[in-house]
Amino acid sequence: MLELTQNENSLIGSSAAIRALAEKDHARILVISDSHGNFRILEKIFKQYGPSCHGFIFCGDGARDIAEILELANEDESFREVLPSVFAIVRGNGDPEIYPVSYEIGKDNPAATDYPKGSVIIPDDQTLTVNGHKFFICHGHYQGVDYGRNDLTFEAGGYGCTAAFYGHTHVARQETLRNCTCINPGSCSRPRGGQSASFAIVTVEKTFIDTAFIKADGFRIWQPLG
Repeated sequence: MLELTQNENSLIGSSAAIRALAEKDHARILVISDSHGNFRILEKIFKQYGPSCHGFIFCGDGARDIAEILELANEDESFREVLPSVFAIVRGNGDPEIYPVSYEIGKDNPAATDYPKGSVIIPDDQTLTVNGHKFFICHGHYQGVDYGRNDLTFEAGGYGCTAAFYGHTHVARQETLRNCTCINPGSCSRPRGGQSASFAIVTVEKTFIDTAFIKADGFRIWQPLG
């Protein structure tokens, strides 16, 4: 169950949960991007897949939707129980750097003292360690992902990451460049390129990661081209 607190590193969840995820064998990570105001699809995905996942990555453009998820979790303990125990969120090109909620989510976070009470800090990028793997997370607009993933892999490598998660293009895709696995879950709300609305479940083992792309309409597994 998610602890509704944001840490100094901008991850949401308890310090114990963040440490446990870093070492957890056979972890499952829910990855979503570009919800663009479709809070209800996020709620539906969490209810279906949240209980079986240990972490959540949001790749931007839907800060309001994340704030609404956190508000619902604060009001409804039964919903909070279905949420993964660690949230890693980043800011898209359509998101602000902070978003308000009705409670002091950053009360124990020294980095939040310069912001109004109840501010969720949304960083431009983030790292998350899962089962010994270090992941780089961003939206992708600063890395020019519309034109290729070279800058994305260089930046991920600079952080010592072997996998990078991004959004922005609204196109689900997985590829490996320079020993970095680049994963875009697609958009759960506004797909492009003739694809279906989608998200991803990433299974993280000690020696590899495996990605399942899932259609947001009907929750069917599929394999995008590329």
